[in-house]
Amino acid sequence: MAAPSACRWCGIPEREHAQRWKPPVGWHKWAPPTQQQIKDRMLVRRANRKEPTS
Repeated sequence: MAAPSACRWCGIPEREHAQRWKPPVGWHKWAPPTQQQIKDRMLVRRANRKEPTS
């Protein structure tokens, strides 16, 4: 699961990124995710959280 602020193209966090290869983008540097990607990643993270048991 990619962090909400991970690269828009490959999902790798900025501090670990450097240059990476990802089709169809090819070699690229870290790029900020779109607002929609951030929202979608946060919703996935929330959905994957375990429900607290009573």
